[in-house]
Amino acid sequence: MSHAWILIVVLVLSIIFEGISLRGCLVEIKKERGERTLREWIKHTRSSELLVILGEDYAAQIGLFIALGFVLLAVITGNPVYDAIGSICIGVLLVIVAVFISIKVKALLIGRSADPQTVAKIKAVIAKDDDVLELFNAVTLQMGPKALLAMKIRMREDMPVGAAARAINDLERDIKVSIPDIGWCFIEIDVAD
Repeated sequence: MSHAWILIVVLVLSIIFEGISLRGCLVEIKKERGERTLREWIKHTRSSELLVILGEDYAAQIGLFIALGFVLLAVITGNPVYDAIGSICIGVLLVIVAVFISIKVKALLIGRSADPQTVAKIKAVIAKDDDVLELFNAVTLQMGPKALLAMKIRMREDMPVGAAARAINDLERDIKVSIPDIGWCFIEIDVAD
């Protein structure tokens, strides 16, 4: 603890640099989340890379503040036990963040339904299509950054097969243009669910 000022300077500089990194991450998240709150984005995001960076940056920033606080306590009191307590607190913080991130990323790796905002956009595109009389159901499955969409619809019964195929192709294209997150689209025509 005789040269604690060096550690304090390093911690303060680290807080500044990590803050710059965190700000950059939040700027990128803002572009993706739009009007949603950060909490909503974290709950529904399918962007694992930004989620991991956000978790790491927040953990680092909080950990650096904890380290600085406990080092200052150790310097002021002359008791190095505070430095050890700070290290334990940082270890607990890192475990909590690692568990949180692993749970979120696991859900993205094994696939899950698309976020509610994407589902609402899908329904809006379908509602605009005059050839679709009814949407029976739509199932989405997140596959990394892209989602797979499978849906069952009822179309006008007087449509010839060729016209129905073209209408389905147009609908698929409209969905993919309106919602770039949709990577694959499978549509089944039926008369009942």
